[in-house]
Amino acid sequence: MENDEAKALYKALSLFRKNIKQPVKDGENPYFESSYVTLEGVIKTVDEAMNGTGLSFVQEVATINGLPSVRTTLTHEDGGTMTTEWLSLLPGRKATPQDIGSLITYAKRYQLAGFMGISSDVDDDGNQASQNYHQMSYSSQQQVSEQVLTEWKQTMASTCQQLSKSQKGVMALIKKEILENKRFANYQSWSEEVKRKAEITIMKEELGGQKHEQR
Repeated sequence: MENDEAKALYKALSLFRKNIKQPVKDGENPYFESSYVTLEGVIKTVDEAMNGTGLSFVQEVATINGLPSVRTTLTHEDGGTMTTEWLSLLPGRKATPQDIGSLITYAKRYQLAGFMGISSDVDDDGNQASQNYHQMSYSSQQQVSEQVLTEWKQTMASTCQQLSKSQKGVMALIKKEILENKRFANYQSWSEEVKRKAEITIMKEELGGQKHEQR
């Protein structure tokens, strides 16, 4: 981005932040007994705050490495742009087209809200999927690469949604597998990164139906 374009974009973002009026959480998540802002609510809030700023956004949907994925691009009328990384979510083995559509809607809402600073969740829903990550000690987080942390959170979100379980319920399945399966006998001595990778593997096996039936 050229300097003038960057300045115009950042100035517009500053105005956007001043314009934001956090939306009412108008959606209900029956699995976590919580409220959240729907995708429509997030888009409405962003559109209203963008009035007079010269900003706009677009969300792309694609298949990346076989997974439904979303990325968001913010643009300014003077040419400046900002783009997120692709956010991919893992569907269940027997996912229907409707399930895929639901995942895409979730990814759009989760990414747009995070990118634009919109408060879209109350404790649970998408936030529930990353609760365990936020409860790790700071030193433990520092021992895990960003790539693995991102994959852990995305896989947890998919597992919670596809198995209709809370993060606590998924973690219980993971703990049970670690205690019962000999391949995890040395789990406690592993590095934090290797532990997270093992948990990702267990969650993917749950989604693939290799260890437990979906409930």
